[in-house]
Order: sequence, then C-alpha cells, then structure tokens
Amino acid sequence: MAYARRRQGGGRGFTRSVPCSAGRAVVMRGLPLHFGNHSPRKTRLIEDLPMRRSRIRRNSQASGSKRKLLGWLVLLSLLFGLVEFGQPFDLALRNLRDKARAQPTSGKVVVVGIDDKALAQVGPWQWNRRELASLTEGLFAAGADRVFFDLYFKPMERGGDRKFVEAVARHPGRVFVASGLDNYSRPGQSVPILPMPEIAGKAETVSVMRWIHYWNGATTVSYRRQFGSHDVRSMEAAIAGVDGNRGEEFPIDYSYRISSVPYISAADILSGKVQANALKGKAVIVGVNSALLEDIFVAPGQGRVAGVFVIAIGAETLLKQPPIGLGWIPPWLFAVGTTAWFVFGRRRRIATAIGAAGIAALLAFPLLLEHFSIFVDVAPALFLAIVTMIIVGWQRFGAAKQSQGAINPVSGLKTVNALLREGLSDPNILVAVRLRRFADIVSTLPPDGERDLLGQIVSRLAMGAGQAQLLHGDDGNFFWLMPEAELASVVDRFKALQLIFRNPIRVSEKSFDVEVFFGVDREIHMPLSHRLASALAAAHAASEEGGCWKIHDPSATGAREWALSLLGELDQAIDAGHIWVAYQPKMELATGAIVGAEALVRWTHATRGPIDPAEFVEMAERHGRIDRLTAFVLNDAARAAAAAVAYDPGFAISVNISPQLLATREVVDMVRRVLRKHRLPASALVLEITETAAMVEGQTALKLLEELRAMGVELSIDDYGTGMSTLAYLRRIPANELKVDKRFAASLLSSPEDQAVMRSTIELAHTLGMHVVAEGVETAETLQMLRAMGCEIGQGYHIGRPMEWLSFMDIFSPRPSRAADG
Repeated sequence: MAYARRRQGGGRGFTRSVPCSAGRAVVMRGLPLHFGNHSPRKTRLIEDLPMRRSRIRRNSQASGSKRKLLGWLVLLSLLFGLVEFGQPFDLALRNLRDKARAQPTSGKVVVVGIDDKALAQVGPWQWNRRELASLTEGLFAAGADRVFFDLYFKPMERGGDRKFVEAVARHPGRVFVASGLDNYSRPGQSVPILPMPEIAGKAETVSVMRWIHYWNGATTVSYRRQFGSHDVRSMEAAIAGVDGNRGEEFPIDYSYRISSVPYISAADILSGKVQANALKGKAVIVGVNSALLEDIFVAPGQGRVAGVFVIAIGAETLLKQPPIGLGWIPPWLFAVGTTAWFVFGRRRRIATAIGAAGIAALLAFPLLLEHFSIFVDVAPALFLAIVTMIIVGWQRFGAAKQSQGAINPVSGLKTVNALLREGLSDPNILVAVRLRRFADIVSTLPPDGERDLLGQIVSRLAMGAGQAQLLHGDDGNFFWLMPEAELASVVDRFKALQLIFRNPIRVSEKSFDVEVFFGVDREIHMPLSHRLASALAAAHAASEEGGCWKIHDPSATGAREWALSLLGELDQAIDAGHIWVAYQPKMELATGAIVGAEALVRWTHATRGPIDPAEFVEMAERHGRIDRLTAFVLNDAARAAAAAVAYDPGFAISVNISPQLLATREVVDMVRRVLRKHRLPASALVLEITETAAMVEGQTALKLLEELRAMGVELSIDDYGTGMSTLAYLRRIPANELKVDKRFAASLLSSPEDQAVMRSTIELAHTLGMHVVAEGVETAETLQMLRAMGCEIGQGYHIGRPMEWLSFMDIFSPRPSRAADG
C-alpha cells in the first residue's frame, strides 16, 4: 500500500462537464466558463469538492489499512511474549550486556568444593558424615561466619550422623542445610527432600530449588519455597540476609565473573592447610564440584559450572541490592507507542527517526537499567518494532525501488539493474535470451497488451530457466544465471524452448510468431555489466547465424575465423586420427558385469589440445557436417562392438544420433552399412536420441525410428528429464531403453524429491517395457540405491571414465582378476 500520495488541488488538469444552466459553471479541460452569479473561486470549490472527497476517502482507507496492520502486529507480538518465543533472543542479548558489565564478585561468599582432589583424598561420594563434621569444624576454625551446605542430609550411618549433628549444635544459627524436591522417585509426584529431624532442629533449612530451562541453566530464583508444611528461604536469600514473599522471584546477575568467586578445595580444609582467620567474616557454601557427580549447569555467557557457583552468583546479586525484574510488558508497551508513531506519523522523517530511536532505546536502556539492578526482557518489543519498520518501510519504499529500475513494472521481474547492484561478479554462467521483432510486436498492441504478451513469454521461458530467477532486460531481452555444470544439459532446453516458441502467442485476438535465441557467457571473473553485453552479443550472433544458441568466447582473437577454420579441419582431423572415439563403460547393476559402453567423440587439436565436444559437434550440426562425424563414430563403434561381442554376445555399444539426421533416410542407410561391414548383430548397436529430437522432427523421425527398430537396432531415449517429456511421446517413440539424465543421480543421496522422481521414472519405464540406464553414478552409495530401486544399468565415473578402446578391453576381457563391481 502507499502511504504518500501526491497532493492534487485546484482541479487543474481534469476534464469535467456539467450541464449548462443558469447559475452553473461548465468546466472543460480545467478551464472554468462562468454563468450566472458564480465567481471563479466558487467554481473552483464546485470542481474541487469531488477531488477532496476522493482524497479523504483514500486517506481513510489508508488509515484503516495502517490500523489493521498495526493491530495484527501488536497481537502477534503479544502472543510472542506470552508463549516466550523470544527467550533465546533475550538470553543472547543479556549475555552481551553481561559481557559489557563484567565485574568481579565481592569476595564475601566463598565456595568450598567437594572436587576431584577431595574425592581422591577422602574416597568416593557419598562420604560418612564424620568427614562433613570435620569439614564443618575446620571451616569455623578458619573463621567462617556462616556455613551453607548445598547437600541433602537424609539419615545415613548412625554414628556419623550423630557426629555431624553435634558439630552443627556447637555453632547454633550459623549452619544452613539444603532442601528441595524429588521429581523422579515417584512418577507424577514431587516429594519434598528435607533434612533429617536431628539436623533440622539445629540448622536452618533453606531451598536450593530453581527453575532449569531447556538449555540446562537458571535465570531466576524464588525468595521462598514451600516444601510440604515447611516455608523456607532460598539459600541465596539466606546468604544475603534478605527475604521476600513466597513465589516472588529475582533475576540472577551473570555479569559477575564466576572465575572471581573465591574457591577452596574441601581437601585443603580437612588436611588443615587453610590458615586461621582465612575465612573470617565469610559466608561459605559447601557443594560438589566434580563432573563425576553430575551437578553441572550452564551459566549464560560463562559455560558449564557446578551448581554451587550458580548459588554464589545469585547471592552476590542480592548482596548488591535486591534486583527488580520488570519482565517484558513495560518495554512492549513502549514499543507499541513508538511503532504507532512510526506508522501514523504524518512527517515521515520524524516518524522514521522515532522508530529508529525506539529500537536503539530497546537495545541500550536495558544495559543502563541493569546498573541499577533493574532487569527487563525486550524480545517481544524488538519483534514488534523491527517487523513493523521492515513491513512499513518496504511498503513505503517499494514504489521508489521500482522507479529506480530494480523491478520491471510490466512483467514484475527483477531487471538487470537489480543484478548489477547485487555485486560486480557472480560464480555462475550467464544466459541471455533475445526475442526477435519484440519491439515491432509491442508497437501493434493496445496499452494493456504488452503485459499479456510478457506474461506468456515469461511463462514459457520459465520452463527452460528451471529454478533460476529470470531477469528482464531492455527491448525484450531476458537473462538468468545457472551453474556451469548445467550447461551440457541446458542445451536441450534451449532447443525445446525454440520449439515451444514456434507456437504463436495470442494477444488481443491476434497471433504473433516470436523467435527466441540464446547466448551464454562463462567469464565469471568479469564484471556483470561486461558479461550482460557479452551474453547478449552471443545471442545476437546465434540469431544472425540461424542457430539456437552460442557461447561468447573472447579469449581467442577472431573467434569467427577460428570457427570456420575448425570446420575446414574437421575432415582432415578425422583422417589424421585427431578425432577419436572414447568409450565409457555401462554396468549391469544386479551382477556388476560390464555389459556395454557409450561411444563419445573427442578431438585433440594439434595446437589447442582437447576441444570441447559441445563446441565442434554444435558447429558440425549448424554447418551440415554432422553426417560425416556421425558416420565416423558409428563405424568405430561398430568395429569395437564386433570385437566385444566375441567375448560377450550380449554386449552393446551406444551412439548418439543428432536430431538433424532424423529428418532424412540417411541415418538408416548409414546404420545398415556399418552393420554389414563389420558383420555386427543389430542388437549390439544402441542409438541414443533425445525425446526433444523426436518432437522436433515429428512423424518423419518416428517412422525412421520404427524402421531402425524393425532392423533389430536398440533405441535409447537419452537425457530423459531435461527435455519436454510427456507420456504420449514416450509411448510413441519405439525405444526399449530409457536413459535418465545424470543430474538426478548426482543428487540422489541428498534429495528425497529426486529419489521419488527416479523411482517413479523406473516404474514408468518398466510399465512401458523399457529398461533403465542411470547416468552420473559417481559413488558406491548411489550405485547401491539405484540397484535397490530396480534400475538395470549404471554409467558414471564410479564405474569408469571415458577411455580408449584398448584400455576399455583391459577391464572388459573376462579374466579372473576382473573386479565384479567395476
């Protein structure tokens, strides 16, 4: 929604007609014509009245929307506070404030620990009460003012209990013993844990119970607790000499550094190593301090500590002054006021400043208050303030962002300007889409027609862009970014998109033919501004050359001349052996046997080294030389297959067939010649085609494929899942093998969605009478999963990389040392 509207007054620029009569005014194109006694001022008032009413109505609607928005946010933040969703955030903020206020303890509270040293000296816990009696006498001998035992005293050995009671009786009013609740011995019940009566009569009973949060720590302590008929102070309150009402809690101030709490091992007290008066005037807390005894808690911002130290910090909190815990309501009410001002304030700059100052206050004031022992929780208030500022700020500045060119107002897509503002480089390759005659088409449409046209164009392009975000350029250009690993598979999508755009787009009762071409830029180290121009130049070159797509390659000077030279060298390279065929093994997953291979063409150039197959294969297709290249691969594959069949009659070699070859009978004659020349059974040759190829060439391609199947040649649908697959086309193509694109196997272990797609694809293929080949098998785990799914054949680097035929025969020849799993 918009919160700022341009003020319109004076009726200027409006065309309005009023019936002409006495005492009326006719206003045309904002110019009043006066009749009767009406003055120009009265005429303007008559004209402005509807505009004022409209403006008042719009302001009322905007105000109502603001109230509704603020009401929902206030309600949501209230719920946020009631259910304590913000507790982790409040805890994190308090940790930061505690670090900023970090301070040492007063030294008035000393911890005496039953630690590993004491356990090694005296023996395993629990000790005989004689030892605790000696410890008590030793503490008072060292000058302790009062002794607090963070230990439960149930009856044990009678003689030891008597010794301890006698030691306590010698120091009346100066010994305090713990009480608590047992929540485990009786399921569903809390049983009070009170000291045995002999001790209870001579020492004050205090509580060591506190609420432990899910993170195994406590943030508050009750002043008093009720255990059965006993109403007792907390140990912290008893140490500090303060009291409060039962159920009233105080927050623990963890800004006190636990490392500064004075500490003595119980072993040193028992062995007399502590000097007299060393504990003069001190309150001493005795408790376990060994990981073996499991009384370990988390002190926020200070790590795992024994529970006795949490009691010491709680006592230090009260010794300074009883803290006040205000909770989250007061900051929340403050946030309601500041956000209301931010939302409804008429002067935006002042309202924004107040909103920002409110958030700053919510972050800063708790630190100041804690210096005076006043504690608040601010998560619900910050939630309300920040979310309100984000939502309202987006609404206020969204239109300005569009006006800056970040969003195309017609298509609703991000523009390339948004991409440029996000950074100067991107690790992905850039795809540009060029629509031919886009401007001419738009010029013939009514004002609202461009939106309809762009909507249909975007919906079609989204099929090829996949999960990538489409970006809108100028003059009908579009872009998207994608990982370079997808380039090999996206080529088929380019071709499929060209096919889809052959269907006319209907807008406003008219049909338009829109031609689409693609350009790719892979210079990830270059600024995006440069890459956008490069990708678009490549798309333009593809359009000029009558192709589908083109990769921008500025690394070589005179790239066009190089491509023509490369084309001229193609025949010579075949004759010289620079173009050769590599074979990648195919494994039968059930048995681990190598049952076939895929023939892959390679070119090792004399000066440039290995050339990307996509580059010269695409060039051969574009310039009508793909037939010679395919004939070479078929001949080599048939020769290799004939040698392999001698070892294994079920062996088969796959060869990719270009879509262009499915337009004429040449491919049938080519296959027949190589089968006859090498005396190869037709079943040993598998021709791989894409379903896109069959779609492009239509009935002609299907008839040729049926003729090849009648010869006995196996047919495979290659790269399944990357084209425009439909069940109708799968049923029409006379294939007996379905080859699933490698990207599905690559993410099989991590993607439940791809697992579901793979499983359903295998079931579909089996239903249609086809077996399944999975490409991209890179790990043993992927192989095992495919085997469990019922996939028959696998292909990938885990099974074997493409290699020369002699190397392939070394792993294929049946000899005892051959590994069964490839």
